[in-house]
Amino acid sequence: MKRFKFGLLMFTPVLAFVLLGCGDDNPNSPGDDPEAPSQALSLDWTKAAALTAAADCEQAEEWIEEAFIKEMILGVEHNRRCALDYGTCGLASTDMAGAEPPSEEGAEKGTGSEDKDTPEDYSETNVQVEGVDEADKVKTDGKHIYVLSENDLVVLKSWPAAETQELGRIRLDGYPNNFFLKGDKAIVLAYAELHEVVDDVPVIDYKDDGTSIPGAEDPGASDGGAAPKEPSDAGDDRAYYYYDYRPVTVVTVIDLSDKTNLKVEKTYIFDGSEMDSRRIDDKVYLALNRYINMYLSYWPEDLLGPYYNRDNWPTSDVINAAFDQLIERNTELIKAKTLADWLPMGWVAQGGEKASFNDGQSLGSCEDLYAPSVFSGQGLLSLATLDVETGKVAASTIQGEWGNVYASHEAVYVASTNWGFYWWWDGQEDFPAIQTHIHKFAFNKSGFANYAASGKVLGYAINQFAFDEYEGKLRVATTDDKGWWNNDKSESRVTVLEEKGGELAEIGVVAGLGLGERIYGVRFIGDQGYVVTYKEIDPLYVIDLKDPTNPTVAGELKIPGFSSYIHPLEDGFLLTAGRDGDDLGNVGGVKIEIFDVTDPANPRSVTKAVIGDGWNTWSDVLWDHKAFNFFRARNLLAIPVSGWVDSGDYWGYKSVLALFKVTKDEIETLPTISHMSFFEDFGGNDRCHGYYGYWRAQIYRSVFVEDYVYSLSTLGMQVHDTRDFEQGSVAELILLDQESFPRYDWETCYDYY
Repeated sequence: MKRFKFGLLMFTPVLAFVLLGCGDDNPNSPGDDPEAPSQALSLDWTKAAALTAAADCEQAEEWIEEAFIKEMILGVEHNRRCALDYGTCGLASTDMAGAEPPSEEGAEKGTGSEDKDTPEDYSETNVQVEGVDEADKVKTDGKHIYVLSENDLVVLKSWPAAETQELGRIRLDGYPNNFFLKGDKAIVLAYAELHEVVDDVPVIDYKDDGTSIPGAEDPGASDGGAAPKEPSDAGDDRAYYYYDYRPVTVVTVIDLSDKTNLKVEKTYIFDGSEMDSRRIDDKVYLALNRYINMYLSYWPEDLLGPYYNRDNWPTSDVINAAFDQLIERNTELIKAKTLADWLPMGWVAQGGEKASFNDGQSLGSCEDLYAPSVFSGQGLLSLATLDVETGKVAASTIQGEWGNVYASHEAVYVASTNWGFYWWWDGQEDFPAIQTHIHKFAFNKSGFANYAASGKVLGYAINQFAFDEYEGKLRVATTDDKGWWNNDKSESRVTVLEEKGGELAEIGVVAGLGLGERIYGVRFIGDQGYVVTYKEIDPLYVIDLKDPTNPTVAGELKIPGFSSYIHPLEDGFLLTAGRDGDDLGNVGGVKIEIFDVTDPANPRSVTKAVIGDGWNTWSDVLWDHKAFNFFRARNLLAIPVSGWVDSGDYWGYKSVLALFKVTKDEIETLPTISHMSFFEDFGGNDRCHGYYGYWRAQIYRSVFVEDYVYSLSTLGMQVHDTRDFEQGSVAELILLDQESFPRYDWETCYDYY
């Protein structure tokens, strides 16, 4: 098997699998009682978190197979219980194991005040950790704005503001999600299916029973589509040809040195979909989820036919025999796979060339593969480090479904919970508490991430802000008990972990936060933490972390509504975004609020501004911190706000960029900016566009350069002088191609996109 090499450094992935699927702790074999203790133990997340290396390729392949078999058995046994209970859980049928839920120049409109030759102050992507960049849909260097528009990366001249115009664009492979900007390079991250970005990908020829015929070839097809082909004329039981469902992440490095002539420098293609990413200097860190595609049955076909009611329901012996045979058949299909089928692959192409499938290489040796201490799912999470200057790549891969990524200047942490398996205990009175397992990958001297330690905490974390590394210790905020669906018994906590001999050991904890509530927002700043829980009112807890072995609640403030994003304003003050509310728990509009925490024992609300009056108003900042743009150089805040507005005869859609002047004492509401004029330019609310076109006018990001604010929607960009809103926009330009504007009337406007 070829190993994957980029530049001088070979990929050294860490592939983790289910350790408890091996030896005496194998999941129950066909015919075993699904309630047997071995089944519960195999999902026992109370065990210490750890990763273990495989001794050789044979063991690596065995562990991967057993993880896949384990998850298959969980699904089949769940259906067996339904069948033995007269099908009260509903019928399950064949499923796909592991599948993922699949220009114009700006016209000058005004000159505004006299501007500097070169801008000194401009906003940057709102990141969690200063110096640890996060990919986004728009970036700026002050003189230029770089933005993703559908499949294009577009470069805009943004200074002087009144001369804003498009300089160049380049069409990208796949479906771009976000990108990094480093000097004269853009590193674009896109989603694609393998056959869309790599040549000569083999097709799969499926038999009628859903199994594949190795080595089958597509008879002359060249369209590259993933749709089924014509039935084979081979004279056997072959049925259709498909490209295998294989999502990949495309990393395209773009040379921006000539803004009018953008060029692809190099393209990297990795198995898996991007879950998250970070950049520190020349290193880009990618967390890639891969779900291996297999067509397996989870309900015996023999039980589907005449058995539709209790009067004609089969006996338990018939049911058990059918499910036993199903498990045996599925197990044979899984074990027919080879190690090459399981391991992630990678490809690289120079310039604008396309990689060939046969040039793909495996991501490391078997001895570099690791297994988690408890069953974490059959998926693979690859943590890849890419040096964009040298082209060197290293990777680690963990088996399981891993949901949170946090990065400091010292390490990348990946974490996940066991709630993805809670369906197994459906209807049972006793089921385990939620646990989060965390794995630390520390940066070596060259900046590449290597596995260092593992730990666990009680409860689940809501997002990356629930994690923070400070003075060598990791603080984690979680809500425990039975998860968010059981808030009556829930409580939250902050746990402090320290690396000791390969373990992230608990050295301190403060619990009892928000009894009967769950965490909505959290932020760690220095030696203090701020946790917001919510059910009917919003307790803001100030956590004193000066002594990491004895964290305490320093103070608490209860107010209506909640804050879901917490931003440091200045020393002792917080600027938050969330929702307003009343004492009965009724939710109001989008709320911006300032908190004074200079006295940790007595936090207080200074002032607030509210937009809208209920759930019919929302903002991306409630779940996406990169939409929150606080420009400290001018004390300006911009957030996108959308909603439905009662126009009398109907509800109309509205999207604006809401602007505020913010100090520690005051929030001044400024005029809003709308892109609905762009919507009218594209045809407005006629029978061809209507409802669908509204969403393209939704403002999703903003950029500040000196005293100007640049608002962005899918349709275009507007530039306003924040010192003089009355003059209107000083520049506008369309970003979206007319042909990409959505249609919904198929009969009259059949060019639907």
